[in-house]
Amino acid sequence: MSKSIVYFIPYKEKEGNLEDLKKKIEKVFSLTKYLDNLNYGRRLAIKIHFGEEGNNNYLKPIYPKIVASFIAQRSVQPYLVETATLYRSKRNNKKSHIELAKEHGFTLFNTLCPIEILDGNAGEAYFEVPLNSFHTKKAKLGKKLRPYLYLINLAHFKGHLATGFGGVLKNLGMGLASKGGKLDMHSASHPYVNENKCIGCGLCVDYCPEGAIKIHHLQAKIGPLCIGCGGCLAICPNQAIEFRWDQSPEILAKKVFEYAKATLIGRYALHFNFLINITPNCDCYPKTEQPIREDIGILISFDPLACDQAGFDFLKKEITKLYSHLNYDELFDFGEKIGLGKRDYELCEI
Repeated sequence: MSKSIVYFIPYKEKEGNLEDLKKKIEKVFSLTKYLDNLNYGRRLAIKIHFGEEGNNNYLKPIYPKIVASFIAQRSVQPYLVETATLYRSKRNNKKSHIELAKEHGFTLFNTLCPIEILDGNAGEAYFEVPLNSFHTKKAKLGKKLRPYLYLINLAHFKGHLATGFGGVLKNLGMGLASKGGKLDMHSASHPYVNENKCIGCGLCVDYCPEGAIKIHHLQAKIGPLCIGCGGCLAICPNQAIEFRWDQSPEILAKKVFEYAKATLIGRYALHFNFLINITPNCDCYPKTEQPIREDIGILISFDPLACDQAGFDFLKKEITKLYSHLNYDELFDFGEKIGLGKRDYELCEI
């Protein structure tokens, strides 16, 4: 069985200028012929994490700008795309998410890309992708992802408290899911109403597409018709609707892989794994952390599983020391089983 190709741009401090990096990324585009298959006038999604408030470890705007400069030469419009967070932060609604992104430098001038939040004003807008996989029957993805046929995935590889690591697959699976999709991955149960916070305003009752919420004794109650879309979490003005973070790390990690597969169905995608500024926690962590290892470089592949496998192989010692609770071989084998890609790869240095 042939191996997947993973291109590797090593980090070399003496060559660490942007012009050198731009030339090497241009060479990768030439070798993959990715740009040759883009149709004139279409839109392309660049998936990137804008960084949490208080965190400075995220990928900086220069990286999407370099990629976008090549995309635009093909008369294709690139957009920076993201979705709302499940937890409470500036990134859990469209308005403050975009404001924070711009505070972090992701302006049109700095990136050559407008920003599109894919799942509505507060994560409530989604479409379903039938998957019928082991843990996910239907994946709930940000609604505005649907028309995008082209995707470039700019992922920051680092540690993650729950899933052990986060790279290209987590950037897709968690990053492109709607709020209901994130709820599906994180929780084995439906949302519930915190009676100490509920004021009985009825907004959730009016919003619920399934009629699963009723007002009883001036309090909202969520009934068995709930489908877990997460819309009520987004719409409640008093943050009275909550959920339990009760999914096991193993199942959570596998669901992320399944959701990643759902995002790629019918899409032409190239994946970049940045092994730079490698921190113990993800870019959702609300403070800046010190790296656990020196910068390594950038991995690029059409195969997202191979791209994450290569990232993990570079950092296996650090990741397993930090987060020993997961069986990583089992997780990558699961990725192969569901058709995400191959574990075996050939590393081609640029």
